[in-house]
Amino acid sequence: MNKLKLKDKIIGILTYVVFILALWYTVWTITGGDDSRGDLLIGISRQWYFSNQSNTLVVFATGLFWLRLNDKKWFKYFASIVATNIFITATGYHFILQHPDGISFYGHLGHTYVPIAYILWYFLSVKAIKLKMFWINIIYPLTYLFLVIYVTKTWPLGQYPYGFLDPTDLAFNPDGISSVLRFTLTIMFPAYLFVAFLMTLLKSMIEKKPKQISKK
Repeated sequence: MNKLKLKDKIIGILTYVVFILALWYTVWTITGGDDSRGDLLIGISRQWYFSNQSNTLVVFATGLFWLRLNDKKWFKYFASIVATNIFITATGYHFILQHPDGISFYGHLGHTYVPIAYILWYFLSVKAIKLKMFWINIIYPLTYLFLVIYVTKTWPLGQYPYGFLDPTDLAFNPDGISSVLRFTLTIMFPAYLFVAFLMTLLKSMIEKKPKQISKK
């Protein structure tokens, strides 16, 4: 078996694994999750969490890849946006949010296993976007922040999706909305913009290396 066929087989298996893991988490979230008590409406409203949206987007990205739509010009941008989203999901969950009772398997499934598997799949399977377009990856998170802070607020969950976005949660935000904006716009946004740049740069470097070797 030559290297190209082996790589295709690995990508095929990995696509299946990522799709199943993300679909498992998404269906679990909608039908019950950890705390929706089996209420379907509550489960659907849980999709407003950024992490749950990110996992759902992983299902779409791998599903579209299966449908052989990965050669479409827009696909690499979509897959790259999802890669940034799922990275934010993992790091935000593990390093920003608090888990006094520990992290359940459900929590790890959507915030550890799927992110690791998807990012690996992304670097192996998807074409790189141009480095100058790296900023596209941060549009979705910024739009989400804007909607939560200024538009939807406590809808549809009955509360802000995350404590650090809740201006009434003085434990996270002693200065209210000023604390929210200070944390999101001066710390989170620059950090994840830098991550988006690094991921795009690394993806471009990995993609160029085989071409350079083949020319020699």
